[in-house]
Amino acid sequence: MLNTRVLLIEDDLVFQQLVERFLEQRGYQVTCADDGEQGWNLVQQGEFDIVLCDLNLPGLSGLEVLERLLHSYAQLPVIVISASERMSDIREAVRLGAWDYLVKPVEHLETLDVAIQNCLHRNSLEASWEHERWELDDHIDVLFDSDKMSQQLSDDLTPHEPLQIGPFEITHHLDDQDSDAFWVDYHRLPDNKAIAVMANAQALAGQSLLSLLVLKTIFNPIVRAATTNHPEMLANPHKILERLNAELCHSKMKSAFDMVLLWLDGDSGAIHWGHAGDSLRISMDSKPDLALGIWAHASFKAHHGQVADEGKLSIGNDRTMLSIMRPAAVSAA
Repeated sequence: MLNTRVLLIEDDLVFQQLVERFLEQRGYQVTCADDGEQGWNLVQQGEFDIVLCDLNLPGLSGLEVLERLLHSYAQLPVIVISASERMSDIREAVRLGAWDYLVKPVEHLETLDVAIQNCLHRNSLEASWEHERWELDDHIDVLFDSDKMSQQLSDDLTPHEPLQIGPFEITHHLDDQDSDAFWVDYHRLPDNKAIAVMANAQALAGQSLLSLLVLKTIFNPIVRAATTNHPEMLANPHKILERLNAELCHSKMKSAFDMVLLWLDGDSGAIHWGHAGDSLRISMDSKPDLALGIWAHASFKAHHGQVADEGKLSIGNDRTMLSIMRPAAVSAA
């Protein structure tokens, strides 16, 4: 952290002085700006290793500063420190290039120190891996030029047959329009339980298939480890989403993901689920949390319900669906 140059854009002078003093005690070189316009001018005049920026600034807002930085200084790490906990503000800040988002009041300023170090470490890694990334992109382009290989990879994102768990059948329908846009899977667990997942990627055009394959390779080891060492975690899908989100946010993935992860008790019909992102709907009362891969500190709510006798639970959109049904509902369908 020695000689790390920090630009702090903060109009609350008390908080500004508190943060400035804390960081200088830890060896940072801190330059302060009282508003967005002054902060933007300082960025253009000097060289900084990282920017700390409030959202609610007089004149030029924090979001406007972020947008300018994204266009002109895309490699400069930015941490937003704001009193706003609204998901819309967090989502917009991350969309405009914020590397992290801390909510005021920051009770322990050591959290800020850790966030700065994480951003600087990530920036260093991304710079050193840039050449390898371009080589990987070249290999991916060659791979996806093969229609046969693309189809084989796409087939890996969906189960090949329904799954029977006690009186329940888990199945899915994948519309042709969504063949590369969704990952659907379900697995039998010990003691007549099951876990089911549906996800889609908020990726650039043509990159959804690759993004979902990477998501699957991150997800599967988490579930395997939970099955072996912490089976109780499987009945708390929101906890798995938290772990998966942390992994994604600390990876080099540039995609966000909407995902529903569900646990089923085949004896009682009880279901527990976590719900990230709003593009996937579930046929029960379920308010979605933030999509995966956007904010490392996001939390995910636990949802609980029951598949009714002769009932059906559906997850998906108007075209593509994952369904859990009792036999009577299956025969009536």
